[in-house]
Amino acid sequence: MKPEEELTFVREGMAAMEDYLSSDLVYWTLRPFSATFPAFSVGGLLESLRRLEARREELPPGAQAELGAMKSQLERVREVHPDRYRRKVERELSSRLDAWSWYLEDYEERPEEAAVSYPAQVHIRVKIDLLLEEAERLGLEVQPARRRVEALDQRLRRHWVPGPFLWEEALQRAFPRERFWWLYGRLQGREAVGG
Repeated sequence: MKPEEELTFVREGMAAMEDYLSSDLVYWTLRPFSATFPAFSVGGLLESLRRLEARREELPPGAQAELGAMKSQLERVREVHPDRYRRKVERELSSRLDAWSWYLEDYEERPEEAAVSYPAQVHIRVKIDLLLEEAERLGLEVQPARRRVEALDQRLRRHWVPGPFLWEEALQRAFPRERFWWLYGRLQGREAVGG
């Protein structure tokens, strides 16, 4: 998403936060019937905030102030609705881990096709990392999830080709190679899987 679209996503998500936290849904539709606007979730919010913070200088002063206000609003949500917020983090982390596992299984079965979709699918892995960070911050038990991530990362590394950053250059400072190595390269095609 472009910065202005990402800001709109965060704005609309924060406006819907009370309803979202009261619901049983992990993924909340902000714009019905929109093929281009993603569903809202804690992981999506955390990713967008991180991306926007990296591009803060590109935003007009009013948008920079709004970004700061929305980050403060998220802090209040964590304080006012701790249990509901924690449950959303736990459920989404589990959901994203399942989705990433399924993607890697799909890659191992159909490497040529799945490798092409890696730049779009890697958002799942980014959200997993940010949700783990959030879960730790909230004092949640994360060791089982961390062990699962390590196992999935081992599978990913078997077919990994290091390379350039997948996203816009301006985002690199928010997603450094040391931590977000899976954003710096690609998956090999069929030859890596032996098909």
